This record gives sequence, C-alpha cells and structure tokens, in this order.
Amino acid sequence: MKAVAQLNKDYIPTLEIDNGKLVKNPEAPSRLEGVEIFVKNNFECVNPKEYPLNYLYNIHPKWYVKHVENLSKNAKNEYLPEVFLKDRILDSGTPITKKTYNAAINAYYTVMTGVNLDSKYVYILTRPPGHHATSNFAGGYCFFNNAAIAAKYLQSTFQERICILDVDFHHGNGTQEIFYEDPQITYISIHGTPEKFFPWISGYRDEVGKDNGKGTNFNFPLDEGITWEEYKVVLEIALEIIEKISPLKLIVSLGFDTHLKDPMGYFNLVDEDYKKMGKLLKKLDIPIIFIQEGGYDKYANTNAAINLFSTFKEGENA
Repeated sequence: MKAVAQLNKDYIPTLEIDNGKLVKNPEAPSRLEGVEIFVKNNFECVNPKEYPLNYLYNIHPKWYVKHVENLSKNAKNEYLPEVFLKDRILDSGTPITKKTYNAAINAYYTVMTGVNLDSKYVYILTRPPGHHATSNFAGGYCFFNNAAIAAKYLQSTFQERICILDVDFHHGNGTQEIFYEDPQITYISIHGTPEKFFPWISGYRDEVGKDNGKGTNFNFPLDEGITWEEYKVVLEIALEIIEKISPLKLIVSLGFDTHLKDPMGYFNLVDEDYKKMGKLLKKLDIPIIFIQEGGYDKYANTNAAINLFSTFKEGENA
C-alpha cells in the first residue's frame, strides 16, 4: 500500500454558524495529524506533485474555480457566506479564508498524485474534504470534489467502469449530483438519514440516477445509533453491488465520523469495527483508492485508521 499526504496545515478555518450560533469550525488539520504520523511510519508515503488544472475542469467549470480563487483572494480574515447563490456556497458552515483556494488546489494535486501511484491500494490523506462540493457549489467544508476528480480521471483515462463507495456519516450530495446521469461511474453511499442529518437535501433511497445514469446511484440511509452488526448488513449489500459491477477501481470516500466518539456523526462504530470493514473491502480483491473525507475527533480518527489500514499491510501489493 502506498500513500500521499497533504494536510494544508496553514489552512485553519475557525468559525461556522450552526443552528443560528457562531461555533468553532472542526475542519482543522489537527483532526488528521495522528493519522498522518501513522501513515508515514507504516507505508510508503510520497509527496504530492503539481498537475495541470484541466483534470479539475473535468468536474468544475473554469468560472467556478476562478470564483473560489477570487473569494479566497478577497477574503478579509475569515468570511462566512452571506448570499448563498452569489457566494456559491450551500451553507453557513463553510468559511473562506485567504488560504482556502491554495488548500483546495493542493488537495487536487494530492488526489492526482495518488491516482497515478503504482499500487493496488492507495490512501490519499488530504483536506479540505470534497464530497459535498457539487460541480459549481461549495458546501460542507468542501470546495473541489476530490473523489469525483479521481473517478472522472480514471474513467476517462482507461474507459472502464469506476465505482465510488462513500462511507462518511454524511451523504455525499456533491458526488451524487456530479455523476447522477453518468452510466460509467456508480455511486454508493451509506450514511445517516437525511431526514435528520446534513445535507438534508439528498441521500434518499429513491434517488437512483437519471436518464443514462438511472440504476447507477445507490443510497443506504441509516438511523442514528447503529452498531457494527447493523452496519455490516448494509455494507455487505453495497459490496455485492460492487462485485456485480466489477469496476476497474473502487474509490472509497472515507469518513471516520461514523465512529462512536465523533462529535459530528451519530453512528456507534468502535475501533475494531474498522478492521472488520477493511477485511470486507480487501475481500473484493480489486484496486482501491481511499480518499479522506470527514472525521472530527483526532483520537477516534487515528484509531480507526490504524485498524482499517492494518488489513492492507498484509500480503502482496498491499
């Protein structure tokens, strides 16, 4: 297994508005620093390389990328979105700082470096996360959709089916929107029910894709408080879908906010459950690219990562 890490440690948003109150923003580099130490001590970890932006433009139009750049360039201290349509930010929890654009571009470079690594299993450890970013809207701490960029690059390069499995607690509304009519990229998400949890606007079972993409979108919304035994049943269904599709590669949008101790998620998975998850994923015997999304308790994140990736330290091409 190989890894590429870039936590953009100079990008530290501090504020968000939650339920009408100004609160501390949890999307800070500290949440993943323990994971970074584990990865660098246990796997071959390469440095990100710069790539041309045309692969970014395959997902996000140039005007939107420039818009994010301009918002960042013009930010004074930290800017919370005020006019959602004007700012192109879907919520009040995704502030803009002068470091935002550079951090999002660095995450893009990290993703592109990772998808080009010669390894059956790859872990892309970066932030800001991506799966809430639509083609032309930011939101949920996300600006550019890292998993979508990776999937589109692989699909267009190899002309083969690609599958994305999203195991973040929150539904990846952005990834779903981007590929909702795409028959070549399948999106599967296991998440907290949008009837109760962010992003509220998507993640329902009846969202199955549209036109040529109908039948390539699978949502598994779950109620709060579930344990591994309940989660495992749904995960095995998702893995059966992946086996039938037989994609060239599987991209896992990896959120550790499914952990019992996470302050932003409401599932009850514990450390050892991530080892079980890793074993089930490895049984697929297909190349997997893990891309970090959420996870907001630094200790839970580290323990989850150690358990999940210990599986991929074993065996050839791991």
